[in-house]
Amino acid sequence: MKIIWSEKAGETLQKRIDYLKIHWTEKEIRQFTKRVFDYLETLANEPLIARPTYKTKNTHIGVIIKQVSVIYRVKPGKNVIELVAFIDNRQNPKKTKQLL
Repeated sequence: MKIIWSEKAGETLQKRIDYLKIHWTEKEIRQFTKRVFDYLETLANEPLIARPTYKTKNTHIGVIIKQVSVIYRVKPGKNVIELVAFIDNRQNPKKTKQLL
């Protein structure tokens, strides 16, 4: 499946990386970035790999690392996966619901 990025997905990934730049080394940030794109490659081949949200149809949350997950929508008729946002797993769950 083709993966498309929403504007919010790009913004929230950049926020996660900006936060990590303060607390992690360059090597760890490179490893994180590689992990994100490895996960997205897996996602393109196995779009239902992550747990469904149960709140919004065809929307899933996949854990990339214990601190960061990606919210995405599967659009089976269009053969597309839309990345909605990257979230900090430690944040208030109500804030996550606003992204759905």
